[in-house]
Amino acid sequence: MKPTNFSPESRAVEAPDLHVDVLLQSILVLGQRLAALEEKVSDIHQVVLSQRVEKEWYTTTELAEAMGKSQYTIQERWCNDGRIECEKDPESGKWRIPGQEFRRLVGGGAFKPRKK
Repeated sequence: MKPTNFSPESRAVEAPDLHVDVLLQSILVLGQRLAALEEKVSDIHQVVLSQRVEKEWYTTTELAEAMGKSQYTIQERWCNDGRIECEKDPESGKWRIPGQEFRRLVGGGAFKPRKK
């Protein structure tokens, strides 16, 4: 006859506790790894920001991409309606946006009032 120190009921309680401990440890490790990744992404973001090239003029395509809008919206609704500071490029005849206006708009700056 085999001696038993634990009843089946006590083993059933120990097994879930072990799984909970392993799960909590895994979550703790993942949290630490996530914090390290967030720090690295923040460092990379700062490097990218410091290396940003500021141009004198931007195209409507560049503004559309930066703002998540269509090129049609930029050209027809904003440029043609005088809602943003822009001018036609004398060589190509296409709209161009001054760098200062581009940065203002991408930073959340307001539009000029609509023409009536």
